[in-house]
Amino acid sequence: MAATRKEQQALESRRRLVEAASRLFAERGYRDASVQAIGEAAGVSRGSIFWHFGSKEGLLLAVVEQAFARWETETLVPNVGDAVGLEAVRRGLAAHRAFVESEGDGAQRLFFVLFFEALGPRPELLERFVALHAHLRELAAGWLRAGDDVRDDVDPEGAAAMLVGALGGVAYQRLASPTLDLEATYGAMRETFVRGLAA
Repeated sequence: MAATRKEQQALESRRRLVEAASRLFAERGYRDASVQAIGEAAGVSRGSIFWHFGSKEGLLLAVVEQAFARWETETLVPNVGDAVGLEAVRRGLAAHRAFVESEGDGAQRLFFVLFFEALGPRPELLERFVALHAHLRELAAGWLRAGDDVRDDVDPEGAAAMLVGALGGVAYQRLASPTLDLEATYGAMRETFVRGLAA
């Protein structure tokens, strides 16, 4: 059944609120991004935030969920496809580089701003970050377990944790130092992981 005009308007308002909040949370942090400023940036009344999300905290959770989903469903999974083993590692590294380059600072800054909020004043977010990282480690470990080109003595879970940690570290360094040479960085990671894991 097609959505009514009112339902379409509601979905559009929700989308604009999440986008505006994502931008303002990345720029100002959660505390300093006011409900009024988010509503103005989205072009809707601030009361819409409470109608759609129940509270500013509810909007924050929606922003976190979208940020996580976009990286996985729009970049990582489509780029890795059905590859396993070392080819999945190569494609995963390439997907991460594409994401870092195409998203600019916005998505990455948002991720780290919210992560540090989770470690500090917004501990209710921490379980979502824990779940995200656990899920990414499970994906990577699955690639390694399924690959017949990976050494038999490799611990898939340990290698996956190292891979996920390295990707997060590169994103962090890129934010702090925008001139970081990504060609050299991802090339070195690809060489290190592929050579180190290869049967």
